[in-house]
Amino acid sequence: MKIESNVISSLPRLYTTNRDTNSTKLETGPALPGHDKIEISEAAKRLAAGEGARELAVGEIKHNFSVRPIFTSEIDSSLNQLLNGKPPEVEEAVNFLISQNFIPDGSVSDEGERAALLESGLAQAKYIADNYMTEGEADEFLSTMNRIAAYAQTRTVDPKTGQASYIELHRRPEGAPEDYIDIDYLMKKYDPEASRKITEALKDIHNGGSGTSITEIMMDFSRKMAQNPQWIKEYRAETENVDKVLKNTKIENRFEEANTSNMASFLKDMDNQIQNTSFENKDFLTRNMEYFALILEKKI
Repeated sequence: MKIESNVISSLPRLYTTNRDTNSTKLETGPALPGHDKIEISEAAKRLAAGEGARELAVGEIKHNFSVRPIFTSEIDSSLNQLLNGKPPEVEEAVNFLISQNFIPDGSVSDEGERAALLESGLAQAKYIADNYMTEGEADEFLSTMNRIAAYAQTRTVDPKTGQASYIELHRRPEGAPEDYIDIDYLMKKYDPEASRKITEALKDIHNGGSGTSITEIMMDFSRKMAQNPQWIKEYRAETENVDKVLKNTKIENRFEEANTSNMASFLKDMDNQIQNTSFENKDFLTRNMEYFALILEKKI
């Protein structure tokens, strides 16, 4: 068994707080982009100033989807390789459907709507695969997107706090051995006090201090690990379970037969199927589809 020794460099990602644009709820899971960079068109500015009363058209508020959420190293590496060399609008569309369809923020609280958005996102992924990728690329891309969708379906909400969370993803750094152990995760789970002390030591280093306590903390935790071999066994079981969930989850998709031959056909077919759903207000799906099309057609 090999344990990652470069602990200090890997620790910060353990303590990164995931942001939720809806402050009333907290989403925990992958590192989610906050979409802070928003371009507002003149029409949107006029509406905000009270010079109009209509609903904003799709595309008048332009979000930045240049950043993709972080998942497992395998998923991230696959997407990076598949999207390398593709037109920038393709990568933006992929980032859009991941963050808006698969793992939308807390503003989408209805589980039925979240499910419909996820299924629509899988249809959008198939459109990208069929129109922008080779056959081999398409197979890998859809497999990767299915794993992200499977991750999205692990979302649970605490009825008392309203806090939403997802299954814990264990990241193995690229090039790390198969038996890699995430010390950061083990410390956070089994010795939170040591984890807190490491955080304080890192802050001390950031502020110009020596951070000398880190070595002592890590040596003490190593001794605790040796005394508790079940920690490693439980970690292995967790990682195996996560892998099974991501690779074996089957998702029923009401939009899977949508015509992806070209954008016009895709939009028409999807709209027909959306109109046949039971949602009283279908705008959340139609506007999502319109935004997806605008990105790929470079009109936004």
